[in-house]
Amino acid sequence: MQMRPAAATLVVVCIAALCVAGCTTQSPAAEPATNMSIRITAAPQNYTPLMSSTPGISLSVNATGSEVSQATFTWNASYGEFLSWAAPDYTIHQLGTTVTNHGETLYWSFVNKTTTPAEPVIITVAARDPVSGDVLGTSQVTLAWDGDFAVTVLETR
Repeated sequence: MQMRPAAATLVVVCIAALCVAGCTTQSPAAEPATNMSIRITAAPQNYTPLMSSTPGISLSVNATGSEVSQATFTWNASYGEFLSWAAPDYTIHQLGTTVTNHGETLYWSFVNKTTTPAEPVIITVAARDPVSGDVLGTSQVTLAWDGDFAVTVLETR
């Protein structure tokens, strides 16, 4: 059985079209690699500025992922302020309500009694890529007022 020249040409054209179509399909765009997981560790669980054992609640960021070594961390507090307290001199330095660092431990404290004890203190941290500014991960800790001159770590997420 012989194939007509027109039918043979049609078969060759169809096979060629399938091959070309298979070679030109585009794969979905790759998602950016943001494999960072971060979480705030806060201690002690109960704090008042009257305590002499610590200048505030110690806040450490636990971060995992490929971008950790290059990331910058921006901290924000809805009330109070951040402090630094570290070796070699262990001098307390006031840093304000917004701080950017490379993941060093910070402390959070306050001076004045709260006038709104029903409103919790929200502390957030965002890890960012220093080149693009993209957010790689976030975490939050909520502090509940215990009276008007003490706080308790309520929730970390």
